[in-house]
Parts: sequence; C-alpha cells; structure tokens
Amino acid sequence: MKRGVRDILKLFLRYPWRVAAGVLCLLVVDGAQLAIPLVVREVVDGVAALSASAAWIARQALWVLLLSLAIAAFRFAWRHFFFSASRLAEVHLRQRLFDHALSLSARDFSTTRTGEVMALAMNDVETVRQALAMGFVAGFDASAYAAVALVAMFWLDPALTGLIILPLPLLAVVMGVSLKAVYDRWDAVQASFERMTEKARESVAGIRVLKAYVQRDGDTADFARHSEDYFRRFMRYTRVDALFHPLILLIAGSCLGILLGVGGLRVIGGETSVGTFVALTSYLGMLTWPMIAAGWMLTLVQRAAASMDRINAFLDREPQSEAGAVPPDGPLAGDLRIEGLTFVFPGADRPALRDLSVRVAAGGSLAVVGEIGSGKSTLLQLVSRLYDPPTGTVRLGGRDVTTLPLAVLREAVAYVPQEAFLFSDTVEANLRLGKPGATREELEAVCRLAALHDEILGFPAGYRTLLGERGITLSGGQKQRLCLARALLKEAPLLLLDDTLSAVDAEAERKILASLASARAGRTTVVVSHRVSAVRDLDQILALRRGEVVQRGTHAELAAAPGYYHEMVELQEMES
Repeated sequence: MKRGVRDILKLFLRYPWRVAAGVLCLLVVDGAQLAIPLVVREVVDGVAALSASAAWIARQALWVLLLSLAIAAFRFAWRHFFFSASRLAEVHLRQRLFDHALSLSARDFSTTRTGEVMALAMNDVETVRQALAMGFVAGFDASAYAAVALVAMFWLDPALTGLIILPLPLLAVVMGVSLKAVYDRWDAVQASFERMTEKARESVAGIRVLKAYVQRDGDTADFARHSEDYFRRFMRYTRVDALFHPLILLIAGSCLGILLGVGGLRVIGGETSVGTFVALTSYLGMLTWPMIAAGWMLTLVQRAAASMDRINAFLDREPQSEAGAVPPDGPLAGDLRIEGLTFVFPGADRPALRDLSVRVAAGGSLAVVGEIGSGKSTLLQLVSRLYDPPTGTVRLGGRDVTTLPLAVLREAVAYVPQEAFLFSDTVEANLRLGKPGATREELEAVCRLAALHDEILGFPAGYRTLLGERGITLSGGQKQRLCLARALLKEAPLLLLDDTLSAVDAEAERKILASLASARAGRTTVVVSHRVSAVRDLDQILALRRGEVVQRGTHAELAAAPGYYHEMVELQEMES
C-alpha cells in the first residue's frame, strides 16, 4: 500500500468511534436493501401460484415499508458519522499544514511559493477529504454490498449466477491498468493548479505595478496560459476518469443480457422459478452500484494519494532545528556577543558576512551601516534566527542562540524588518501582536513614541480603523512607524531595527529619535540605517562592505577618519 493511501487511512482512524458507528449504520442499510428482493421473490412466487392471501400480501408490503424506513434512518446516520469524520480530518490536516509552514525557516520560504502552500491547504486537502468522505466509504459499502448480493444470488441459483458474473473480471483488469494513469494525471493537474494559484496571487498583489506599467493585457495573457495549461491537464485526467462509467454500464448490460437469455430459458424449462428470476434481476441491478462505486473509489483514492503525497512532501521538509535547545534558567539578558560570524546563503558563491565580531553590553546600542548588499539585514536575521547562524557565533545573554528554544529567543527579541508588514486588521490588532494583553494606554504610549498617535486619532475609527491588505491604506512612513510602535510595545530586552525610518520625513524622524532615546533605555538596541541622523547618538557603529567590517567606532571617531562613514556624513550634510 502506498504511503499516501496509508496516511489517508490514518487520518480517518483518528476518529474511531465515528467510523465504527458509520460502518454499523452502513451495514444495516445494506442488509435492509438486500432483504427487499427476498420479500419480493416470496410475493411473486405466491401470486404466481395463486396461493397468497390479501392479508399475507399486506404483511409483506408492511415489511418492505419498515425496511425502507430503516434504510432512510440509518442512511442519514452513516452519512452524518462518515462526513463529520472526514471534515474533522480535513481540519486536522489543514492545521498541520499551517503549523508546519510556520515552523519552517526563512530559508525554506525563499524557495517556497505562496501559491504552493495555498494550493496544498485548499485544493489538495479537499481532494483528501473527498476520498475520506466518499472514496473509502464507497469502497467499503460496495465490498459489503457486493459480497452479500453475490452470496444471495448463489444461494438462489448457483449455476445461473456463475454465468451472470462472467464479464466482471474485465472491470478489475481495466482498473488495474488505469491506476498509474489516474495518479500521474491528477498529480499533474494539482501541480498546474498550484502554478495558476501563485500567478493569480502575484498578479493581485502587484496590481498597482501592472497598472502603472500598462501591463494588464500582457498579464491577462500570461494568466490565460496558466488557465489553458490547467484545462489541458484536467482534460487528460478526465479522459481516463470518463472511461469507467461507460465500461461499467457495458459490463452490467452484458450481465443482464446473460440473465435474460439463459435465465429466461431456465424459467421456461422449470429449472428456475419466476420469483427467483425476479430476485436475481433485482440483485443484478444492485450489483451495478458496487461496480460504479469501485470505479469511483479507485478514482477518488488515487487522486487523494497523489494529493497526499504532495502534502507529505511539504510536511517532510525539516522545520527549523531546535535540537539540543535548553530553556534558560531565567529571563534572557540583553547583552549581545558575535564572534567570528561567517555566513553563506545556500547556493551563493560568496559569504554574505565574513568573520564579523562585535559585542554590545546589555542596555547598549550598535549601529550598522554600509552599502546595499553589504550584509546589514542578514546580520539582524541571524541574531533573531530567521536564518540559523553557525554554532557558537551569536550569543544573547551568554547563551548561544542556536541552543535556545525558538520561542524563548524570539520572545526576547523585538524585530522590525526592512519591509513593513501589516495584517488586514485594525490598527489596534496589529499593535497587539507585540503584546496581546496590552491596555489602551500602553498602545497610545508607544504610538506617541513613534509620532503616530495624533495621526491615528484622525483615522475614521481611530485605533479600530480597519487597514487594507498589507496596510495599503497607510503611507510608507505610517506603516514603518506602526511597526516600530508594535516592537516597542513588546518590551523585549533586544530591539532590532532594520532601516525602520527610511520612509519617514526629517521632522518626524527627529521626534521619533528623541523619543527613542528614553524608550530604549535598558534595552540592547541594534539599528541598521542609511541615515547618519539615526545612528549618530548610538554607542558604537560598524561600517560593512561586502560582508566585512571596514570601520568601527563612535560617530565622532568615524566622522573624523577617512573612509565610508566619513563620505556618508559629508554626502548627507551636502543634501541637507
């Protein structure tokens, strides 16, 4: 049995009492359905022999009615139990995908497309649910139903039944041949859907750029190509899927032809009664459903196996390692020590950082400046373990950050990345990411520090104003300041600011820097910036070039010495 099918069964068996109850109800339904032809047989033979009384016929009709009521009630029950189990399995699987996605490192998401995760969580999970809800149920139902029906048919007339079922092996042969084709073609369909989803997401996210460059028609044509590819691959799958139903009807028709031809002659010859002939006809009609269910089950389960294998491939990606992680004895101090840090991105041909060493005492401050691509942002990502630094190169509070549980480390770090990211929620909700239980007074206090409070009061609903996607309703400077306020609210011992004020005007920057001087008291602060005004008052400054430290010192020392920092100071003084 393939791993994908095994994992789907394990999902179903997470809810054993629901599955067991569903199986029992399904067996009752099958038993009641299979009993009805036997009642019909007795009535037909009784009527044919002119030996049946009106009262006896009425009792048989009542039995059929009671059996029909049982079928209706227990069919409702089995659908409830099986469908609820499949929905719970769907919720569990989707949650596993989401949790695993959050456990992956930033390196994994540099090669993972958003559309891939969306397609897995929506389309592939739904395919697995369909197999759970109907595929396995149909397979079990068809097996039980067919077994009992065949037993009843052989009991009624073994010789005739043996002839009737001669065409059935052909169905098994076709199914066996089609297994791989269904799997491969559905896997291709899902991969195409993933690419189409990613294209749609990317186009919607970049709609302003497309409009600015008048590329709507070109992008529409590009999306049409993805849609056409999806359609073409789905039709290849459909051609295989569409084979089953006509074939099943052909086989069922062949079986019926044998019954009518051979069975009719046996009735005329007195070898089979009319009632038995009618019962066999009813059972043969009932066997059509198991044949259809077999083809349906094969399709659903093979589709689900392909989707489950895609999901497993994602779940098999190793989460960010916490091997050997040991919680600290108490709260982490803010002293930061970096020693001999060399880091190379996967697939890169040169280090992003080379032999970098620096120490910042608890409550102290460090500025990192340098050209674009010199490794400034990489340094902050390594400190917060968005990427894993080499063992022993980054220490916080005396502990190697790679030996700390990720939750503990990140609780001790307030990080404002270069790209300000906000969720499509209220201003208040975005702020509370930093401290879920913060009071309104605390929210207002940090927004005042970020020179944003008065502007928020001018929004339509103040702090409860709903922001657009990724905070699109705010200006670039407002987004940066809101992210800064969120980090300040966290009150973490280590504050990392990655070019946080790049979109803020000079006046607002002066207010914020004046406020930050008191707000970061007691916190270790590392600031990446291209502006001299943002770093001049910090304890020490590192200047990077191509991943190496080319200068270090205070603002006064570096401004007086020739080199990158001195040139930066002169250029910005000229600009001002």
